[in-house]
Amino acid sequence: MKVRILAAAAVAAGAAAFGQSVRAADFSWPETTQTMRPWVYNWWMGNAIDEAGMKYQCEQMREKGFGGFHVVPIYGAKKGYEKKWRRLLSPEWVDAWNMAVALAKENGLGVDLSMGSGWCFGGPWIDAAHASTRKFKVKRACVGGAGYMLDPFDPEAMKIHVAAFDGLFGKGGKAARPRAFYHDSYEYYGARPKRKGDIDEMQLSCFRVWTDWCRENGYLTRNEAHGAPSNWLDFYALADIPETEMFGKGSRDILISKFASSAAHAKGTTLVSAESCTWIDEHFCERPADIKAYLDGLFLSGVNHVFYHGLCYSPLDAVWPGWCFYATLEMNPRNPIWREVAALNAYVTRCQSVFQTWTPDTDLAIVWNPAPYRAKCRDGMGSMSVSDGNKWFYPERVGRLSKRLFEAGYSFDFISKRMLAAGLGKRYTAVVDPEAVDVFDAAMKSRGESIKGVKRMPFDSSTGLVATRWRKDGETAYFVVNTGAVARAVSSRNGFFTEADPLTGKVEHKKAVSVLEPKQSLFLFGDGFEVGERCSKSSFGSVVKVPETWCLSPVCGGPALPKARSLDALVGWETLDEFFSGTMMYSTTFDVGPTGVANTVLSLGEVREIARVRLNGRDLGVRFMPPYEFPIPAGLLRPKGNAIEVEVTNLGANRLRWNDVNKVDWKYFCDINIVGSNYKPFDASKWKPLKSGLLGPVEVR
Repeated sequence: MKVRILAAAAVAAGAAAFGQSVRAADFSWPETTQTMRPWVYNWWMGNAIDEAGMKYQCEQMREKGFGGFHVVPIYGAKKGYEKKWRRLLSPEWVDAWNMAVALAKENGLGVDLSMGSGWCFGGPWIDAAHASTRKFKVKRACVGGAGYMLDPFDPEAMKIHVAAFDGLFGKGGKAARPRAFYHDSYEYYGARPKRKGDIDEMQLSCFRVWTDWCRENGYLTRNEAHGAPSNWLDFYALADIPETEMFGKGSRDILISKFASSAAHAKGTTLVSAESCTWIDEHFCERPADIKAYLDGLFLSGVNHVFYHGLCYSPLDAVWPGWCFYATLEMNPRNPIWREVAALNAYVTRCQSVFQTWTPDTDLAIVWNPAPYRAKCRDGMGSMSVSDGNKWFYPERVGRLSKRLFEAGYSFDFISKRMLAAGLGKRYTAVVDPEAVDVFDAAMKSRGESIKGVKRMPFDSSTGLVATRWRKDGETAYFVVNTGAVARAVSSRNGFFTEADPLTGKVEHKKAVSVLEPKQSLFLFGDGFEVGERCSKSSFGSVVKVPETWCLSPVCGGPALPKARSLDALVGWETLDEFFSGTMMYSTTFDVGPTGVANTVLSLGEVREIARVRLNGRDLGVRFMPPYEFPIPAGLLRPKGNAIEVEVTNLGANRLRWNDVNKVDWKYFCDINIVGSNYKPFDASKWKPLKSGLLGPVEVR
């Protein structure tokens, strides 16, 4: 599509790549830092933490490859735990906080802190005169944190809020220092300015008080601007780390999440975080493959600093599944998938290691201005959230144009007029304003596929391959995700290229063709890429079916360990024990006849959900999504008597069902307690048992 460009400039020097020079042929995964590893929300129910529980939590997080956690003080747990509640910012709370930060540091973990309790900003220090016009109370507050939400358009209200923390966290304060302070999603619903003026400027003036105080005291800031009636881009850009989120099964919009990364890209900062994996499914029903797919959507939106949502602190004596947050992934040591979560975290870390050390190659910016939408709203403000883009974004010119360009394979950011006035458009080759009638009409009517001076990516929605583009020292890298239902082959007109698989860590140079299975992702280094038609699976010279006589024995889990047994055929263990959640081992021996084939693969067929394989005593690794295939090292197979052990870990849903069938008292939390994704009281007793185990067929190809 040929359009007239309203602004153009060379890439700014400030957007240069970080780190050492690199050639694609020499690529290896960057050295891991704390920030490259995934972090996690850490809810403190009633702030009732103790040293034994925090020590266990921190050690487990270190072992499983986390980089840090974000403390959110919230409502408490009952059933006798009330006596351990600590009032927010009290001396007892400070002692607990300092203990937790010290344990985190011992385990190489970073710590962030919400500036307040629950969400949004506010507390007992905010009086009615400085409260939001709707007089809402802080949501999900802990003891000592309850009170009015502040007026998000009033700098004086923010000064009062910041002052509540200054004595402890300001210069000379006795509280341990977090890495960053956090402002959660803008949920000051219905809040209106108490005076006439520019909505954007009033919002920014208020929150500058917070960001200025943090910088003066040496803290980073993380901010979720979405939900605000002001220009999100400018609001996100106030923070050191803009943060987005995707919410629920039907609210995972890459373009809406691009607003946070766009703010970081435009101003030249590195980190873009995300509140990740909220309501993927019901409690303990989230499949690791779906978690990865969710995270890939965030990566495609420009996120490079994942925060799982999340890990609720739990004392060691709490009945299984321990303390749980009502809207969370339950990414905690009580979840069966925790046993192998290091494999998922390694994937996230490898991806983020590239995203944080290469520069996003977005040469196009699209101007976003909420004023046209706001003008249509009765109150002149309107409501904008990450889950209702079909109301405020896609009906507008900017939404229609952005969708068209995204589907055509263009890499772009959004930019505000305030950013352009500040000179932040200089890093882009082209800036397009959809509100310019001639530009918009030309773009939407033209059947062309070019924008002057802008590189179109070789991947677009028609193939199911969606990508982001990165650069470093003259090299180009693509992060490519197969969002379609069929495998795709990618080759390059320029010959060989480098492929890096963040799931396995394998890097292959001089690659001629890469095959991406559905939901698979790869880094491809080079250019001139072409996408082939539907790709058939590789053919094999021979296939050896592993006999279906197996020994099935428990490794760990509950509510009780099943007895070991022999199987004449592979079946899901839920047909044998409908309530067991944990890890079971399938073991057998098999013959393959004469060996010597170099390219040999073990295929497990269907697995629910995670498999770790040992073959003749050699650990072949972990897979948590299809295809469950394991390359077999040359020389490992024997003609006869090959011993295979497959440890399979399922989800926690079946055990949770056992809890509710047997009326176990595990839902004893204040406020909203535990609900389902429909926000109604939670009851797993009517669930059907989920498939669990190794279902096969198991083959050596």
